[in-house]
Amino acid sequence: MAVAPSERTRSVFGSAMSPGLEKAYWYFLRVSGVALVFLAGGHLFVTHYLNVPSETTFDFVSARWANPLWRTFDTLLLLAALWHGLIGMRFSITDYLRSRGARQVGYGALWIFGAVFTVLGLVTIITFDEEMSRENTGPLSGEMWIGDLLGYSLFVFAVVTYAAMIALGVWLFGHVREGRSPIYTGDVGQYAWVMHRATGIGILFFLLIHIVDIMLIGLGRDVYDHTVEFYANPFIIPMEILLVGAVIYHLLNGLRIVAIDFSATGASREKKYFWWVLIGSVVLTIPSAIVIFAKELF
Repeated sequence: MAVAPSERTRSVFGSAMSPGLEKAYWYFLRVSGVALVFLAGGHLFVTHYLNVPSETTFDFVSARWANPLWRTFDTLLLLAALWHGLIGMRFSITDYLRSRGARQVGYGALWIFGAVFTVLGLVTIITFDEEMSRENTGPLSGEMWIGDLLGYSLFVFAVVTYAAMIALGVWLFGHVREGRSPIYTGDVGQYAWVMHRATGIGILFFLLIHIVDIMLIGLGRDVYDHTVEFYANPFIIPMEILLVGAVIYHLLNGLRIVAIDFSATGASREKKYFWWVLIGSVVLTIPSAIVIFAKELF
């Protein structure tokens, strides 16, 4: 049956978008999501289980990037994580911005952020000069205020995270005390969806900050190591652990979504998968929390 042109296309950044491109986005999220289980999961294991963020100093990164395989790994991680997050954010914009003009602005901002941060990340990885940076002879070397600016942005991110957690706890407690079911009275899939979207948005915003702070390695050893020191601050540590849990949940729930979409029995096991994802997220986060507390506070 033919579809009217007005229903067949959607305007994105001022151009018509075909259903084929929408399907491409849908598949990209799933393919990149599976890839990120290995890419993001591997990165998380190295930086939050074998080490802690405050140990990822100039020496750590330069030794890692001396190996072209690690540069390739980090390049793939950058592209997959950034564009997975941006395209996921695009669906949030579609859901929450009702005005066509507002959507166009939102879509356009995503493309701009995507282009800028892709170039920024690639240039950082590809052009990193260890000798120049180690000797602090690069542009803006010694400008510690840059490290402070990025470091204090972590405090802002942590405050927003803690405030959101407290607000959610108060809201849930109020609903339970009044005998009302919070959020939704139906299937657990709604809770899985809300948590997947919330963790995805949080991870994306942290990723943008992380791309910028990694960029500082090219400005000089002193500036970069000064920025990394902020990760050892006791106020930041709970946010780091919450971030680990968010990434693990997002990865596992992404696999749950793939199983539901591509498995004949996936839909019938949706509830069981959800509980597996929650249990797995908690169990896998605990070792990282122990490592972070042990190395950062003791």
